[in-house]
Amino acid sequence: MRKSRKVWAAAAGLTGIALAVTGCSSGDASSSETTGGTVTLKVQTFNEFGYADLFTEYMELHPNVTIVSDKAAKSDDARASVKNAIATNTVTDDIVAADVDWMPELLASSSFFADVASDDNSGRWPDWKTALATDTDGKLIGLGTDSGPQGVCYRKDLFAAAGLPTDREAVAELLGGESATWDQYFTTGDTFMAANTGAAWFDSLGALAQVANNQETEPFESASDDSITVTDSDSPAKQVFTMLTSHTDQSAHLAQWTDDWTKAFASDKFATVMCPAWMTQIIAGDAPDQTNWDIADVLPGGASNWGGSFLLVPAGGENVAEAQALADWLTAPEQAAKVFVEYGNFPSQIDAVADTSVTSKTDAYFNDAPTGEIFANRFTAVAEQPYRGSHYFDINDQFGKALTRVDVDKTDTADASWQKFLDAVKQLS
Repeated sequence: MRKSRKVWAAAAGLTGIALAVTGCSSGDASSSETTGGTVTLKVQTFNEFGYADLFTEYMELHPNVTIVSDKAAKSDDARASVKNAIATNTVTDDIVAADVDWMPELLASSSFFADVASDDNSGRWPDWKTALATDTDGKLIGLGTDSGPQGVCYRKDLFAAAGLPTDREAVAELLGGESATWDQYFTTGDTFMAANTGAAWFDSLGALAQVANNQETEPFESASDDSITVTDSDSPAKQVFTMLTSHTDQSAHLAQWTDDWTKAFASDKFATVMCPAWMTQIIAGDAPDQTNWDIADVLPGGASNWGGSFLLVPAGGENVAEAQALADWLTAPEQAAKVFVEYGNFPSQIDAVADTSVTSKTDAYFNDAPTGEIFANRFTAVAEQPYRGSHYFDINDQFGKALTRVDVDKTDTADASWQKFLDAVKQLS
């Protein structure tokens, strides 16, 4: 069952939805029941975590627990709320969700959060996922929810019009298979553009940057001392910037998340898009009547993860033990597999990724592509994530703006835009 895409595009705002189940305390062993009495847990998430049914299930299993959902429409709203809670040392939610890109900010205030590591969840995630939520003292402040392993989504009809293969296995080989490189991707793009189909090869440079920078070990900062290194003349991010801005002729110049970008999935604007698991839901929601999208088990430059979130428990809350029990249950492999099957959020838990309900899933919208198998392959191939230091979020934001000036707005040359980027980053030091 495919859920509506409206949650991804909704205007900013919070909704408080109390999901209550009444009844007497059961004999189930849980931290909430061992304390006695009724417990209300407020959970802040954003976009769509796919937890509505799980909240109901948990309350049926634990009749003395009431879960109140506090869902922000956008991650920026949730981020602002959590940052304000830390700044004012106030706890308004028993559990808060956090996007991977702003975890460094929360790790800098790790004392605000409870240590959520336990014998039950030890080894639940690959090391690269756990590392993203672990502070320098080894304290785990977040339990991994979903992940964003990536393939390449493509338009079969546009490939056919350009004389390129359309079968997903053949497309994967066309782009280099297990040895896929960015050079091969752009070379294929040259071939596509030469066919004059009227479509671009990809949506925007900013979209490609989300992949390329995540393939670097230290794109912006040094892992050894957290110093900013992106301003070095030979920094990995500078190389990515140069590579991408050399191929603006293949771009549709459509900034992600804009109205023009969302509408483009239904038209003939571009032939490929970098496709983390969650992107499949967006494409299908934006272009429900388009029948030509497919997905290939390949990624230029090698495996990369884009996105994923965590559940954190503020240490100063009134129901810390109960909140930890709920967060641990929500992020257990069994629940993560259910969320993928129902909502399409790909799990980050090792056992969930291997679950047959996950690996056997196909997607009718993508011409019955074996999306479970494809994303499981893509997930397994991810070996590490880039170092995200204290300035990662702000630098990444400025990097995206630098590409937008060249590609979408077309107001700056690559050199001029890079200089503006350097000036902005220096203000962060």
